[in-house]
Amino acid sequence: MRTVGHRGASALAPENTLLAIQLAISHRLDFAEVDVHLSRDRQLVVHHDTHCTAGDGTRVAIEALTAAELARVPKGAGQVIPTLAEVLVLAGRHIGVYVELKTRGTAEALGALLRGMSGVPELIGGSFSPSLVADLRRAAPDVPRSVLFRRASTATMIQTCRAVGARYAHPCRRPITATSILRLHAAGLLVMTPHTNDLVEAQRFRDAGADLVASDDPRLLVTLRQTHVNGAPGRSVSADAPSREGPARSRRWR
Repeated sequence: MRTVGHRGASALAPENTLLAIQLAISHRLDFAEVDVHLSRDRQLVVHHDTHCTAGDGTRVAIEALTAAELARVPKGAGQVIPTLAEVLVLAGRHIGVYVELKTRGTAEALGALLRGMSGVPELIGGSFSPSLVADLRRAAPDVPRSVLFRRASTATMIQTCRAVGARYAHPCRRPITATSILRLHAAGLLVMTPHTNDLVEAQRFRDAGADLVASDDPRLLVTLRQTHVNGAPGRSVSADAPSREGPARSRRWR
């Protein structure tokens, strides 16, 4: 099992910022997940939504601003909207980066960025859009690929991942059962679960056989990893049992 900080350590810092990545590193997570769009000058910038809130409170499209202009957009705690290049340099050999492609052209831009960089961290590239994952296959074939799914049967996830050469299936819905994970494993896929901020649910995902477990809170993931390494069962729940708290307390991954 490997750990993923959702939008960095977003429970402790503004999401998708360099501070959130640094905190994920300091908690020794395996990956930090970030979302990327293209700026007006075609740079990959790290932000979740298609629009951002400028300092004067107005909503502006990410694609309408240059990377330099976005670097002046405040996100709190002294943070601004970074470029993906800045995130990759910070990550270095300290943490992997899961790059969620949000819009058309981001796969090609990622390929171009990687060709011009050295010392790139371990990467996963994924998207809810299979066509963007297919674009990534052409633009950066060496980057392992992931497909995110809102609602899909296990058979559909297997078929879609095979069609775009994805290594990871990333169902972003519940329930996640040991049976479905076993079927995905049998198809040669690694499985990442929806992010959770509830330890009981995270333990359930782990015990069901998930390969990557994500959370906003790196402290939860540290505890999860410690109980996994030490063999401590924590609060035991059935692998197929519903979480008592998790879905209601987790922000949806999208």
